[in-house]
Amino acid sequence: MSRIVFYRIVFLILFSFSTLSAELLKPTAGGEEKEILKIAGKRRIYTVLDDEEIVYQVHGPARIKLISRYPAPKKTKKSQSFSYSVKIDDEEPLQIHHRYKLQRSIRSVQHPNHYYTYSGEYYFNVGNGDHTLRILSDKSQKYPVLLRVIKKYFETASKGKRELHPMVFQSNRKVIIEGKEVSYYELTNGRPLQVEMNGPKTLRILSRLVFDQQMGDEETYRMRVNSGSKVLGTYFISTEQSSAATIQELVDKVPGKWRTCEIEIPKGKQVISIELVEKDRSVLTRFQEYK
Repeated sequence: MSRIVFYRIVFLILFSFSTLSAELLKPTAGGEEKEILKIAGKRRIYTVLDDEEIVYQVHGPARIKLISRYPAPKKTKKSQSFSYSVKIDDEEPLQIHHRYKLQRSIRSVQHPNHYYTYSGEYYFNVGNGDHTLRILSDKSQKYPVLLRVIKKYFETASKGKRELHPMVFQSNRKVIIEGKEVSYYELTNGRPLQVEMNGPKTLRILSRLVFDQQMGDEETYRMRVNSGSKVLGTYFISTEQSSAATIQELVDKVPGKWRTCEIEIPKGKQVISIELVEKDRSVLTRFQEYK
């Protein structure tokens, strides 16, 4: 599989939205077996992902959150590896891998003597219209993966917006749009940008890929967002060259069309780190905070 095809498996083509409400999705095919876990005094229903494919129907635009855990019949200090694949519409399957230690406070209603890992979380967004998600476990695994699929709706964000500036940054770039200058901060691999926030808030990241002459008309990139050692999300973004914008002082570069992703920041004062996964490209970013 080529690198470009792999990165196009999951795409984010987003507009200015903020999270409104969430819904636990039920499978439309497969996934009849369930397991109830007791987590922090609450009962959470998980779908058992074994050898059979599970299908979900999703109407967008929406943000999809996959929460997965892996069981172990014995107590161990070793981290447990597990994986599964997600196929979105007609795209090639995306392989999702996790490795977590057991969270010993969790118990199952059906299997009270078993142990379960900390949750592995994965996010992606779907655009307008109907979409089909096909999820399949890795058949080489000894035990089935437990899965929850959460759909989050969006509404236009209009209140409490505040522009955030990185604590330390390398380059400040001006993008010219219809004669107006808009300030962006350059993000490259190995040089993450950090913003300070006091949650709970919503962080909106507006980004534009910097196209050079070797790139095609459409490209993808990934941004990883962390709070300390915790990964809040990894975002796969697809974009194309903009015909309405230019980058000041970079006449040989073309900005991509702007894309947006949003992250729910948990309660408390914290430093949020945004990093670019790819080593061979750069991205222009802006940051906004919403209540």
